[in-house]
Amino acid sequence: MSWSDLVVQARLGKGPLRHARTVLKAALGIRMPVFRPLAALLWAERDLRHIVWPMLAKILYREPLMRYRCDRVGRRLFIEGQLPLIDGNGRVVIGDDVRIGSRNTWTVGYKVSEDAELVIGDRVNIGYHYTFSVATRLHIGPDTMFAPDVQIYDNPNHPLSPAARLRKEPFALEDAAPVMIGSNVWVGTGALILPGVTIGDGAIIGAMSLVNRDVPPATLAAGNPARVIRELED
Repeated sequence: MSWSDLVVQARLGKGPLRHARTVLKAALGIRMPVFRPLAALLWAERDLRHIVWPMLAKILYREPLMRYRCDRVGRRLFIEGQLPLIDGNGRVVIGDDVRIGSRNTWTVGYKVSEDAELVIGDRVNIGYHYTFSVATRLHIGPDTMFAPDVQIYDNPNHPLSPAARLRKEPFALEDAAPVMIGSNVWVGTGALILPGVTIGDGAIIGAMSLVNRDVPPATLAAGNPARVIRELED
């Protein structure tokens, strides 16, 4: 009899292992006594790992590396988890009180450009799993919030010409256009923002929207492609 047959019989309460479920259930019900001094020590160790260690990693590792790579990093930068993966030799400027989530990829500068620039304003909150692709300029105004999984491109990433793609050539710089995001903008989960777009102050971009045209200030835009749904009032 194979092991899988024994397991099936144990589940049905038959065979040599017919009491296995009862024994396992009784074992799972066992509760060990709490030795409070030991429990207090283990709880303190947990706090050390989950609170103190990330703080030390930020002070001693993450923030120094960001200051090394970026042209400017403001005060009180908070990085949740991994450092952003920053490719390219473009200029990166980060304001004060910026919060950056984990698993971000920022490409700033390509072979076709020499002056690529990513500017992140004060108090910007960048969520989890972001893609910024910058060949010219991406400007994010202060107090803007991003939900997870947002992608922003100021370029097509590959040449528009089929023949150029076959030759593995880079895209042409004239096919790129700056992306400007105003202040106090809220970008929803999974939004995709394409080259040349300007999003006005106070606007909201709905989740999973594809933004390929300008969005006026203080409006809610959503859809694929995104369109203005309504104006926003305080």
